Amino acid sequence: MAQRMTPRKASPEVAPSESAIEDAIANLLAGPFDKVSITLPSALRNKVASRADERGLSAYVAEVLAREERRLALIDFLDYMDEKYGPPTDEELARADERWEEMWERHEAGNRSEASSSMPQH
Repeated sequence: MAQRMTPRKASPEVAPSESAIEDAIANLLAGPFDKVSITLPSALRNKVASRADERGLSAYVAEVLAREERRLALIDFLDYMDEKYGPPTDEELARADERWEEMWERHEAGNRSEASSSMPQH
């Protein structure tokens, strides 16, 4: 059976909905803002600054931290579901993998058709 890596163990009493998680993350980025000071290795700071572009380093770091919070909220939710219903079976994981592949193929096919329809005609 597949194992999920969890950096922390959480047991929320009520599972959050996906929209509640998205709303919470959006609220994290809405402010108010606090000024903080962090220390980074120079090479990392330079790499991050080059990715931050016109958004600025503070906005980039805030977005990355919010994304990490969303990832951890998802882990909390999956832990909750495991506790409530037990971990997924190998059969359930295989079905999920098949469904993922189907969805990915449709996504890729859509991208190909969009790309070909936007190409100039000669």
